Amino acid sequence: MTLRKRDWLVFLYCLLAAAVCLAICSKSSFLYPINDWTDANAYFSCGKGMLGGRVMYRDLYEHKGPLLYALHALCAWVEYSSFLGVFFLEVLAVGLFLLAAYKTLQLYGAERTSLFWLTLVLALVLSSISFQQGDSAEELCLPLLAWSLYGLLKWIRQNAPNRMSTGKLLLYGFLCGCVLWIKFTMLGFYAAWILGMMIYHLRRQDGMMAFTSLLWFALGIVLATIPWVIYFGINNAILDWLKTYLYDNVFLYQDEKTLSLMARGKAVVAAGVSWVTLNWVYVAPMLLGILYLTFGKKPAAHVQPSTDNGTLPDTATQHGFLPMVSNAEKVFLWALMGFLALGVFIGGKTYPYYGLILAAFAPLAALPFTRWADRLLADRQGRAIALTVIGITCAGMFCLAVSPNTPDLLKPREDTMQYRFAAIIDQTPDATLLNYGFMDAGFYTACNIAPTVKYFHQTNVHLQEMLDEQIRYIEEGVTDYVVTRGRQPDTIANHYDLVATEESPDGFWYDYVYLYRRKDLAVS
Repeated sequence: MTLRKRDWLVFLYCLLAAAVCLAICSKSSFLYPINDWTDANAYFSCGKGMLGGRVMYRDLYEHKGPLLYALHALCAWVEYSSFLGVFFLEVLAVGLFLLAAYKTLQLYGAERTSLFWLTLVLALVLSSISFQQGDSAEELCLPLLAWSLYGLLKWIRQNAPNRMSTGKLLLYGFLCGCVLWIKFTMLGFYAAWILGMMIYHLRRQDGMMAFTSLLWFALGIVLATIPWVIYFGINNAILDWLKTYLYDNVFLYQDEKTLSLMARGKAVVAAGVSWVTLNWVYVAPMLLGILYLTFGKKPAAHVQPSTDNGTLPDTATQHGFLPMVSNAEKVFLWALMGFLALGVFIGGKTYPYYGLILAAFAPLAALPFTRWADRLLADRQGRAIALTVIGITCAGMFCLAVSPNTPDLLKPREDTMQYRFAAIIDQTPDATLLNYGFMDAGFYTACNIAPTVKYFHQTNVHLQEMLDEQIRYIEEGVTDYVVTRGRQPDTIANHYDLVATEESPDGFWYDYVYLYRRKDLAVS
C-alpha cells in the first residue's frame, strides 16, 4: 500500500469517527430537532443573511470574524432549512483535526493502535462541557491549530536548523489569518509559533532566517486578509468591519472594567481554573501526554541515529522507548499551549466553550497508550485493524452515555418552542421576524427566515445603539413578528398582539418566550 493511499484511508476513517461522535454530541446533527445554542444560530442566521446579499457588520450586527459567517453562508447554501450543512462542516473540520493528530503521533513513533486511542480521546473532547452544543468557532479552528502544530514539530524534527520552506511558512501564515478572521482571541498560539521560530534562529545567530521566516509568515496572513479587504471595500463597509470586529470586541464586550493588573490576573486564573474543573476528563490525560513527551524515557544517545543534516529522525528507533525529543520541541509545546490559554482567558470570562481550542493538544493524551499498545500488537496487523473498528464503537457508546446533549436526541420538532412558533409564523407568507432582547435561539432557523434588520438579536456587546434600534423596530412595527423573553417595551402593544407563549427548555437563562404578531396581520 502506498503512503498516499494509506493517508486517504486514514482520512476516511477520521471522517467516519468524526461523523459517529458528532452525530451524537452535536445538536447540528440530523438526530436532533434543532441546534438551539445561541451562538450557532447567530452564525447560521448571519450566513443566511450573507447568502441573501446582506453585508456583515453594515447590514447585520454580530461580532465574530467574517470568515465564520462566510462558512455558514456556504452551509446555508447546502441546506437552508436545517443545520445539516453545518453538520457536514463539523465532520470535515473534526476529521481534518483527527488526521493532523494522527500524523503528529507518528512523529513520535506511534503507529498501529494510534487511531483507536485517538478516537477515544476525540470522544472525551466532543462529549465534554466545553464542546457546548456543536458549531463553535473554537471547534472549527481546531484543525487549523492541529495542522500548524504538526507542521512546526515536523520542521523541528526533520529540517531545523534550516529555515522552514517558503511554501510552508505561507501556508501556516494563511491558517493564522483564517483564525484571525474567525476569532482573534485564539491567536496566542500563532504568536508563540512565529516568535518562537524567530528566537530559535536568532539564538543560532541567523537573523536573516528569522526575518525571512516572519516575512513569509506575515505574507500568508495578508493572503488570508485580502479577500475581506476586497469584499468590504466593494461594499463600502471597511469601517463597519473593523469597528465591530476589533473595537467593539476589545472595548465593549467586557461586563465590567478591570481596575488593576492584580484584579485582571485573578480573573484570568479563575477563568482558567473554572474551565479545567469543568473539563478535567480530557484536560488531565492531555497534560499527562505532554508530560510524557517532556519527561518520557529516551534511548541512549549512541542508539539514536541522526539524519544527514544532523536533525532528529522522524520516528522511534529503539523498541520500548520514546524517540529523542529536543529541548526546542518541549519549549515550543508548553509555550504554544500557554500563550493560547492566555489569549483565551485574558478577558476573565468563563464561558465553557472558550477553552475548547486547547483541545488542539488533547491528541497527545493518546501517545503513552498507543506506544504501549503498539508493542503488544507488534506484527499483528489484523488485530490493529479490528481495534480501530472497536474504537469507533466504544467512542459512540461513550458519547451516548456522557454527552450532556443527548436528552434532546431524537426529540420531535413539534416539541420544541422554536418549531411551535414557526407553525404560527408560517401562516404569514414571507414573514419577517425580530428576536428582541436576547440572543438568537433558533427561531430564524425554524422559520426559514433570514434577518431583515441590522440588530436582529441582542448580543453581549454593550452597544447602546443596538438597544435603541431594537426598541425602534417595535415602536414602528418594522417586522411582522417579534419574539421576546418577557422583557420588552410597553409600546409593543401599539402595533403587536401576543399570540403564543412557550416554556423554555431546561438550562436556558429565561423561563418563557413570547410571540407577538403585528395587528394588521391578525387572522379574522
